[in-house]
Amino acid sequence: MFRQDAWRSDTDVWEETEADDQTIDDESLTGTETVPFLRFTIIFVVGVAFFVLPVPWENTITVPFDVFVGLIEATLARYVLGMAWLMVVGAAVLTTVAETYRRGLIGIDTETASRLDLDLWETNTAFWILRIVGAVVATGFFFESGPALILDPEISGVVWETLLLSVVIIIPLGSIFVNLLIECGALEFVGTLARPIMKPLFRLPGRSALDGAASWAGSFAIGFYVTRKVFDRGGYNKREVFIICSCFGTGSIGTIGVFAAAFDMLHIFPVILLAYLIAIVAAAVVTIRLPPLSRVPKEYVSEPAVEPNLTGSAGDYVRLAISEAIDESRGTSSPRAAWRGLVDGIVLTATMTGTVVAIGTTVLVLYHNTSLFQVVSAPLESIIAAFGIPNADVVASALIIGFADMYVGALTATGLASTAQFFVILVVSGQILFLAASGPMMMDMFTDIPVRFRDIAAIFAVRTLVLIPISAALTHGVTLLGLL
Repeated sequence: MFRQDAWRSDTDVWEETEADDQTIDDESLTGTETVPFLRFTIIFVVGVAFFVLPVPWENTITVPFDVFVGLIEATLARYVLGMAWLMVVGAAVLTTVAETYRRGLIGIDTETASRLDLDLWETNTAFWILRIVGAVVATGFFFESGPALILDPEISGVVWETLLLSVVIIIPLGSIFVNLLIECGALEFVGTLARPIMKPLFRLPGRSALDGAASWAGSFAIGFYVTRKVFDRGGYNKREVFIICSCFGTGSIGTIGVFAAAFDMLHIFPVILLAYLIAIVAAAVVTIRLPPLSRVPKEYVSEPAVEPNLTGSAGDYVRLAISEAIDESRGTSSPRAAWRGLVDGIVLTATMTGTVVAIGTTVLVLYHNTSLFQVVSAPLESIIAAFGIPNADVVASALIIGFADMYVGALTATGLASTAQFFVILVVSGQILFLAASGPMMMDMFTDIPVRFRDIAAIFAVRTLVLIPISAALTHGVTLLGLL
């Protein structure tokens, strides 16, 4: 791996060198303490079952996640949309307060700024404007007042009554269970077991499995945050940061749930999750070996932190995974973890809903009233059709729209053939870097690499081209099994 003395003073970066191998027996493992072990085991089983356990419901087979979402949508849709409006408007107001305070335009005492958590609502000028625009448009949707162009059911029905309704239910609800899984040690358990495959397949240290698991189980924002912290401590070099964020900062379980709900596919939610996981793993194996990712320098901004090359049997890795899980689970309060998950989910949803409304509405207005996306996506149409995907023209547009906003890109496929919708879920969710959130966040968080817009655009293009054949193969496979 890396030696701590491998430093080039002329460029202020550290270089990659090899570390000695160690066995898992050399590690100091935590004993199996009854209470932390039971907490981890129970929450892990219940949490995983919530997302993937097939259950009969209303003459079909679905998952508990779908049942909860469906019940809330059926009985509380009006109130959920009211909460969505409050989130969008509240985020615009708090962002305006935070940005004017940061720029010294208004005076707020430190205690009040801390209580309002103004640091959380700071953003750049572009996203500040988008949140304000989103609040104006959301107000028009909620009170059914505004230009007919905006209130067209093809616009408001998708952005407001489908996308926002699902997002405001699914992300906070999913965050409760995800945070329980995180704090009970499930991420450490899964990440440790994944160590033996991370280096040979993805050229990443074993610890990076935690970043990917955090993104997939929670959100790309959580994954980016974890990556930034480890990068600052010398745990990753610049190429590894690029790979982790652009290959593993994926659409989360909640995001896939939003798309599945919009396409009435939650009854095959476990199938979608499995296919999606296969798609992003296969895409990562390919894209890390292609430009631009293969050309990012292996440099550090801090002294390299050594992760030993651990060797051992499968049983040794299971013992290590359980030890890591127990370490994390010790002292955890499940009710507090669930509450924090709900609060974090609501805040995360609030920070993104305004941008989604603004960009989503703009994209759909352009899509339904101009030929912009059809022109840009025309070269993709023949490629998609060649792989046997129906509705190739709309699907091609959806993939291009995904660069502006992943949610809007996916929901462009509403009303298409189920095979086309399944394909769109896999590709759009796996494209990862989109301009409504993850792309700018990566550019903001890693200015010292640096990450530039041209990098984001290049990675998006490469991943899209790699994902098309992979996702087409998976779609046809699921169709042959009679699941679509």
